[in-house]
Amino acid sequence: MKVFRTANLSDIENIMKLEEKCFNKYTREEKKVYIERIEVFSDGFVIMENDKKFIGTVSSEIWQYVPNIDKNTFTLGHSIRNQIKLEGDELYISSIGILPEYRDQGFGEELFFELIKNIKSKYPRVNRGILLLNEEWKYARKIYLKNNFKECTVLHGFFNADDGTKKDGIVMRKDIL
Repeated sequence: MKVFRTANLSDIENIMKLEEKCFNKYTREEKKVYIERIEVFSDGFVIMENDKKFIGTVSSEIWQYVPNIDKNTFTLGHSIRNQIKLEGDELYISSIGILPEYRDQGFGEELFFELIKNIKSKYPRVNRGILLLNEEWKYARKIYLKNNFKECTVLHGFFNADDGTKKDGIVMRKDIL
């Protein structure tokens, strides 16, 4: 049976294993970043389990909408304490990951919708969404496009690939969640 729940500090080892399996060494967040996300905004950090087996996570922040996008806003390892605005109106989806053995089963989309439902019920003022993804993350991009997120800007060379090349970051937004 699938269960969605708020992350807590006892999940940190599973979160870090997921981070290692889902992202390259240049894109992984450090343990302290996830600890801070859980401590500061656990409402925006959802865990998905199936029969008590860890499947994946999604984490987020609430920001105040700003029309002009500054790439420094998306800095890896940024402090959620310095960015979050609980009175804001835009949900920043900072990370989503599904363990490889559970991919291609629709879990990523389910996890995404659970986050939106959770945030909308607790923070009704939030009516927009924003996220950044690597141009190579085709499956994630497909989920967001299917759910009416629009590509609004490209951050050229934002991501580092394992082979030393740079990959573009795509910022996507949705005006009504």
